[in-house]
Amino acid sequence: MRRLLWLVGAGAAVALLVYLTSGAPDPDAGRRIYREGILPTGEPLTAVVAGDVEILGTQFSCESCHGRSGMGTSEGEYIVPPIAAQFLFVDSPQPLRPAYTAESLADLLRDGVTPAGRQVNELMPRYRLTNEDIEALNAYLETLSAGNSPGVDDYAIRFATVFSEDVDPAEREAVLAVTRRFFADINSQTRNEGERWDRGYTPESKLPTVYREWVLEEWTLTGPTDGWGEQLEEYYRETPVFALVGGLSSRPFGAVGRFCERNEIPCLYPGADLPEPSPGDFYTMYFSRGLGLEADLVAQDLDARPVGKVVQVYCAEGPAAAAAELSQVLVTRSVAVENLRFDCSMPLPVDDLAAHMGGGPDVAAVLWTDESQLDAGLDALPPGRIYLSSTLLDREAPASLATYSGTVFMAHPFLLPGAPDPAFRRFKLWAARHDLEVTEPRLQAQAFFSCLVLNDAMKHLGRFFVRGFALDMLDHTQGLMAYLPIYPRPTIGPGQRFLSKGGYILPVVDGQIDTADAAWILP
Repeated sequence: MRRLLWLVGAGAAVALLVYLTSGAPDPDAGRRIYREGILPTGEPLTAVVAGDVEILGTQFSCESCHGRSGMGTSEGEYIVPPIAAQFLFVDSPQPLRPAYTAESLADLLRDGVTPAGRQVNELMPRYRLTNEDIEALNAYLETLSAGNSPGVDDYAIRFATVFSEDVDPAEREAVLAVTRRFFADINSQTRNEGERWDRGYTPESKLPTVYREWVLEEWTLTGPTDGWGEQLEEYYRETPVFALVGGLSSRPFGAVGRFCERNEIPCLYPGADLPEPSPGDFYTMYFSRGLGLEADLVAQDLDARPVGKVVQVYCAEGPAAAAAELSQVLVTRSVAVENLRFDCSMPLPVDDLAAHMGGGPDVAAVLWTDESQLDAGLDALPPGRIYLSSTLLDREAPASLATYSGTVFMAHPFLLPGAPDPAFRRFKLWAARHDLEVTEPRLQAQAFFSCLVLNDAMKHLGRFFVRGFALDMLDHTQGLMAYLPIYPRPTIGPGQRFLSKGGYILPVVDGQIDTADAAWILP
């Protein structure tokens, strides 16, 4: 009897599992339809737009117009309405219509007819979807931006800034001074808003205030980068945050980016020179590809001025990753590559480098080093070509290469030396007004811009504290680029997660960077 009951119970469990896996609508399948225009079969969905133009869903997904959050936007003179759960599945007074159901959603998607019987604009595609496809999409839409994201309560909204333990303490404090002061400013400017919680004379007008105190969490990552993900998850379990802002690390930042993508947390412009992006990243936003971009600039210059061999020199984890990226590109182009790693506590091994460069002028060396690792004696190197990292050298040409008999170039993903930078001047004025000393110009200016971006996003959210909505808003804030210091030709838009996408290869002549013939390179 016990065995029979066990078998009956096991059979019921199997039946329930079959139902859950095959009978119930799958929100994950609906998410892929919404975001990518891909059906559960793996095929792109098809649709008709403007009456007779057939398109693929991969060209015109729901997210393309309604945004990742489903909160809607505008396209020229057309208003794209919100389709988030808190709007779609409730009665709408403007325009008047009943709440959507799976059946009325099918009518809208297939025929463009709302529950009120109104035809929507012909720019709204008419999709070819099965009942199962619509049920899956409906299941996802029921969860889409249904309420405030984690990190928000009635009184506060929490953010985190992330540092790795290798960051110089002076740099960390300089960056934190900017971020802390910005947060204090936000809270002081809106300190009286919290007293307006119960405003209004009728029940429907007594909306909660949009004011929340900004609270900054400071997270520190320790040990190898492959353990960072677990540390971040633990921080997040203890204190959920709405977004990450700024921060600093000289090590590969991929673990932080993957954490943000996994938990769908905006990660806004960290001071990371090796981002390690993944295809399809949405929530992580960077200033540039940093050392990876410099590797691409060097690779493109080597295409234009080929050599027989490239020697790369590095000691730290971040430069090692950039060197590996450049090696991979050069090997595919049949360029011989030799890598020389040395102890970071020691000066650059000039004798070993000279031996590797023994081939003469047909050899190029890429020195992924900072100024402290370069010393006198480099003039003993055989004549050849040397590439330097402007990021690691803090945008300055090292004096130790002034007497080198070969040619020296800097991979430079920043504004040209001497070029006007009104955005940086704005930051310096803000710092002076707040009695903040500018000891780390690039890092502090970056932290200030990260805070500006966060503030701009939060101002546009109103009372809808939805993470995807914040990023949807930022995709359309081209005006913020006027406040970006140090980086050239920035652009922002849907799908763009790096503000500055190119740079320069600049010769160093007599110890000075020469910008006379600087040409913009977009790898």
